[in-house]
Amino acid sequence: MSTVVPVAFDGSLPAPTSDLDAAKSDLATAGYAVVVDVLRADDVREARRALAAEIAREEATDARVVHRFESVGLDPDDTNRRLKRLPDRHPLFRAVLEHPVVLELTRHILGPTLFNESYLLHSHDANVTRPGSGAQGLHRDRTVKLQDDPGEPLQSRFILCLDPFDAENGATRVVPGSHTWSDADLSGASAYESVPAEAPSGSLIVYTDMLLHGTGANVSEDRERASLNFGFCPPWCRPMINYPLALDPEVMAGASVTVRQLLGYSSTMIGLDEPWDGASPALRELCVSPVMAW
Repeated sequence: MSTVVPVAFDGSLPAPTSDLDAAKSDLATAGYAVVVDVLRADDVREARRALAAEIAREEATDARVVHRFESVGLDPDDTNRRLKRLPDRHPLFRAVLEHPVVLELTRHILGPTLFNESYLLHSHDANVTRPGSGAQGLHRDRTVKLQDDPGEPLQSRFILCLDPFDAENGATRVVPGSHTWSDADLSGASAYESVPAEAPSGSLIVYTDMLLHGTGANVSEDRERASLNFGFCPPWCRPMINYPLALDPEVMAGASVTVRQLLGYSSTMIGLDEPWDGASPALRELCVSPVMAW
């Protein structure tokens, strides 16, 4: 017999805000927050245009590249479009990584690092939820067992809304308060009730790897819902992607020191230096100090 866990959050759901103290409070209580006016309207339009152009370019070559997560099974159908390797594709996709709001909230969520080394980009992709696409399964972005203790977050997670997010067009569904649950709290349930994280265009949905969440079903007739999705982890964690090997060195030569730190272009980790002797000269030239430039 299936067990559906109802929403039992005791408090007001987070409202869109420009107050970072309010956002931090929402993170503590509900497990997520919505910060408005992070991206200007003209930058939203340019990011949306660049995203559409890159998806069209990939589809013209091999549509499988932008259809669902490979073999993971998180997407229910091929209607969504997902785009990877974003730092290579447009300066705006790199700029969002070092946005002051993103960096401040990452520092708040993950805390200080040994030797003040930079956090690392864990993943960075885009998701366009098209009309008719089904709901993604609710999940956490964490891949380690929590046992009886929910522990501390290992990722700061961000969804940058390039369209308004609402229940009709597939806004991310969240289970408020689930960031405090242990593995034992999750056992025995087959499904969870959730609420849409509604947010205006240009805003940032902030959460951690502890929160149960998933892309909602797009039941609209003609409205897409696009987002840039990314997150950061401590320098001792292994990111999902080895960005120095995945990205184009010629493109990254124009990236700022902060962005290169976040992408992992450093031969030093936790105070120990391991020179990239086996790397190409172009890759070695991109190396920067690991100490936060911000």
